[in-house]
Amino acid sequence: MARFNQDTLHFILENAIMAPSADNQHRIRFKFDEDIIHIRYTEAELPPQGGYRRVLALLSLGAVSENITIAASRFGIGTKTVLLPDPTQPNLIMQIHLQADQAEVDPLWRQIPLRHTNRRVRFRGPKMTDAERSELDAAAHTSAACQLVWLDEPAQRRQALRLMRQAETARFHNRILHAELFSAIRFDAGWRSACSEGLPPGALGVEPPLRAFFALLRHWPVMRLANLLGAHHMLGWRSCDLPCRLAPHLGVLTVRNFDNEAVFVAGRIFQRLWLTVTSQGRVLQPMPASALFALDGAQAEGIPTDLQHNLAESWKANLGEVTPLMLFRIGFALPPSIVAERRSIGDYLEGK
Repeated sequence: MARFNQDTLHFILENAIMAPSADNQHRIRFKFDEDIIHIRYTEAELPPQGGYRRVLALLSLGAVSENITIAASRFGIGTKTVLLPDPTQPNLIMQIHLQADQAEVDPLWRQIPLRHTNRRVRFRGPKMTDAERSELDAAAHTSAACQLVWLDEPAQRRQALRLMRQAETARFHNRILHAELFSAIRFDAGWRSACSEGLPPGALGVEPPLRAFFALLRHWPVMRLANLLGAHHMLGWRSCDLPCRLAPHLGVLTVRNFDNEAVFVAGRIFQRLWLTVTSQGRVLQPMPASALFALDGAQAEGIPTDLQHNLAESWKANLGEVTPLMLFRIGFALPPSIVAERRSIGDYLEGK
């Protein structure tokens, strides 16, 4: 079997951990066995089947896999990914076989370190040309399991924004969702610094005059009191409705079958879509709450029953039988002053 030099493997894994995750925390470890990369979950197994936490984990793992494939192609190395290869080892998430001289160079490798989440309120135009939209459609259509739906027509956008606003409002009104939201934010890092795990506050796009108030809202008694004055509605409007109304493009990535493999593939496709957006000079912000809270298993993870039912039925009425997984907005914007960083690659190597 082929062996690869350490510099090549280091480059591939550095690009792997540049993949996005919901809370900027990759719960994985890598181990090499000649030409195989073994990827293990740091917990005993993935979150429960059917819930949105498992979906988020699989989407992120798909993005990791896609980054490995793209980065390896720089050296002509092909990849073959096997998801959950051994039922007796539930924490063995992936095995990626490296195949020398089996791939053409994918130009998207240059975009991996440039990709980031941009949360500025205003995304500017101009809108995409037909050729640019076709490029994104092609990135999404690499698998028949997924479908990219654009929500740019006024009626479509109004319907989507209503659902997005409901989900975002619940994140500030529901105690469980509130705790989950704020637990990922590293207020100890301050507003002017990045951090290698969790979300630095400076990357959230909160306007300076509102930062002190936003920081106070991480305390549930303060949030609950503010909600008596309608703060959850204001924050739901500010966090998704307003930014999406201003964005040139709004889209959603859907799957036809809701299983591990389909969600994992969706993660790969979404990462490729995001890198293609980056190559066009545009920015993207994922906004998946309204899709994830509509999943059947979401109730077991704290989503109110009436919210889950309403989101699920409304998305079905809007999209048909496909399952929405990831909503996002696209446009031009100034780069954020702070972006999330990553830990050293050595921290992700098994046995280190």
